[in-house]
Amino acid sequence: MNAVTEERRPMPQGEQQGAGRKAVLLSLVTDLIAPLAVFYGLRAAGVDQWWALLGSAVVPLAVVVHRLVTTRRVEWFALFVLTVFALGLVLSALTGDPRTMLVRDAWAGMIGGLAGVWMLGSVLSGRRPALMLLFRNFVIAKVGPQGAAAWDARWDREPDFRHGIRVLTALWGLAGLLNALLNLAFAYVLPLDAAPAAMHAVWPALAVPLGVFHLVYTKRKNLRA
Repeated sequence: MNAVTEERRPMPQGEQQGAGRKAVLLSLVTDLIAPLAVFYGLRAAGVDQWWALLGSAVVPLAVVVHRLVTTRRVEWFALFVLTVFALGLVLSALTGDPRTMLVRDAWAGMIGGLAGVWMLGSVLSGRRPALMLLFRNFVIAKVGPQGAAAWDARWDREPDFRHGIRVLTALWGLAGLLNALLNLAFAYVLPLDAAPAAMHAVWPALAVPLGVFHLVYTKRKNLRA
């Protein structure tokens, strides 16, 4: 009986937080970093854009299938990344001159703009904002299902928590929409030699300061799980 009890004893808080951080890092690597690394790695090797997109889509597809089989749960963030690449494949089937290629890439990036519109719409809906859905897996990885349930329950009883989550969701939604619109504008109006660099610089220029603000704001307003 003691052995059974020992096996079922909860993991110490320090170890639990360490395991949570590892799970969050693994999720970021498999859901976002790995597909991008495959895409840009193949492009750097001279692989056609269509095949590079196809190769990068294999990663989120494998993640979705693996997690569905092992946990019987749909991994929504990985599914979203897979959808972006799938739509990119459809758009990349178009042909044209270099300007058309830039415009095509910009329109593929409009998927992120639609995600921004979705986030803004969720703020106006009065329900839980999209950021809570997007962060749910990270919260579960950090504090476990019970901790995630407690964090989610704060929405119903804490007005300051609701306000803070709405603010962050609106800011990230605006950033996603602005990124998409600027990329589209740059693809149409900038010189061909300048457009690619400008288009690749937009998101880091928006996301880095917003990410810093996010970390400071969530700590100051006690929004973290």
